[in-house]
Amino acid sequence: MPSHDPCHPILTCAEAQAWEKEILVNDPEQAWAAMNRAGGGVGAAVVRDFTQWRPFPRDPRVLVLAGPGHNGGDALLAAREILRARPRGRITAVLLEPLEKLKPLTKRAWDELAANSGVESVALEQFYPLIAAGQTWDICICGLYGMSFHPPLPPAARTLIEAVNSAPASVGFRVAIDLPSGIGATSDDLAFQADFTYATGIAKQPLFAPDNAQWVGRIRYIDLGFFEKLYDGPREFSPNLMLPAALEPTARLRNATESKRNHGNLLILSGSRFYPGAQMLNVLGALRAGTGLITALTPFTFAAAFAAARPEAMWRACPEEPDGGHGFATMNVMRDLLPRATALLAGSGLGRGPGTQAMLLKLVQTCFMPLVLDADALNPKIITAVSERPEDAGPVILTPHAGEFERIAGVNADLEEFCIKYHVITILKGPVTRISDGLRTWCSPYGGPVLSRGGTGDMLAGMVGALLSQMPRNPFTAATRAVIWHGLAADALARAKGETAAYTAELAAHLPEALRNEWGD
Repeated sequence: MPSHDPCHPILTCAEAQAWEKEILVNDPEQAWAAMNRAGGGVGAAVVRDFTQWRPFPRDPRVLVLAGPGHNGGDALLAAREILRARPRGRITAVLLEPLEKLKPLTKRAWDELAANSGVESVALEQFYPLIAAGQTWDICICGLYGMSFHPPLPPAARTLIEAVNSAPASVGFRVAIDLPSGIGATSDDLAFQADFTYATGIAKQPLFAPDNAQWVGRIRYIDLGFFEKLYDGPREFSPNLMLPAALEPTARLRNATESKRNHGNLLILSGSRFYPGAQMLNVLGALRAGTGLITALTPFTFAAAFAAARPEAMWRACPEEPDGGHGFATMNVMRDLLPRATALLAGSGLGRGPGTQAMLLKLVQTCFMPLVLDADALNPKIITAVSERPEDAGPVILTPHAGEFERIAGVNADLEEFCIKYHVITILKGPVTRISDGLRTWCSPYGGPVLSRGGTGDMLAGMVGALLSQMPRNPFTAATRAVIWHGLAADALARAKGETAAYTAELAAHLPEALRNEWGD
């Protein structure tokens, strides 16, 4: 992995421990500095991400579950960072071991936290009556165990985790440091149930294991600078974690002499009488992603209304099939448009009528420009036709969710093998979205449940098409950049509106914020 790539390796726990040892060279002061960066980064992120739930309180009540190791020290320093942001806050620390059994740096972290007012230490036997009596905390930060954990959980830790997991009314916003306690190189049958897990310094492979998803919640990454030196150790797990810095090139000032024709010409074939909104969301995403020219091939029924709603795009009215979809007549409309386009997006809301599907198949077989295929363009016949395109044809990016991927690849198909077999780049959407060309796979954890609503994939497809139209020779970059931009905008939307009371079109309004602010975090 070149050092300039905007991603970091995802390592196993053993690989991460070895790399941390090499980076920190067993120097306590370097380890203390790293612990401060970890705790400070997590604390600041909690203050930011809490607002996906509700406004951050002026005097937050914070519960810290701290083990004797460095994971506990990270949790204690995260609480200190929250106190710096909200000095009126109150901290309840439950230490799994007596102070004399804490590792030296963890004891140092406790001393730093305890020097503040509003901090109390509560013994285990005192904590359970507090929960039983109905005491509540706004935030719980769990740092009982980290990557060195091996099951089973000790009885005291198991009882503590069970008590917190079973008391949602007592503990609001649940934060795991690095890994949810109970998960490690191997995992227990119980772990701390987190809303957010903040991977500190190195993203560890257990976070991405499907069996651990119920405990991990939303994954966020705190970069501690561990990969300023190029990682040259072993890799059991090949995917990499994408970084917000991937957006930096797109965020730069544009060349002052450029015109719209320097920024791509995207053709969008989507929508139908029954799913017109999919095309509008394609266009909203493409407009915000900066493409110079957009031509949308839209069913005749909606062309005038769509042109009035979004005059920035060019709307070409197309004849409709009896079922309300596009057919071969649309290809006649496209004929004079294709030579000028630099990319084509097809599939969102098109429908699965026979005329529409036959037209799509013919298009893939005869149109060799860069393609983005979404939704109704994702079926086995069309994917087979993609693999039969000539070698000098433009790249093809697919944007399936899990169900669509199973439809085109089969049950339990391997993503990288699929991409190699069909000569495609695939954006496999999910809680952690994976982007692969078969030779490399990057993971984006950004976005979260706010994207679990209709139309968010249509907007992403528009963004992918827009970026592909601007960089047709760099399709993997276009795909990864669109995914992380879309995810960061979703995070911004969730902080502004929450995860429930938002609607999909609002996502477009947060794309500028994500581009201008988020990538530098």
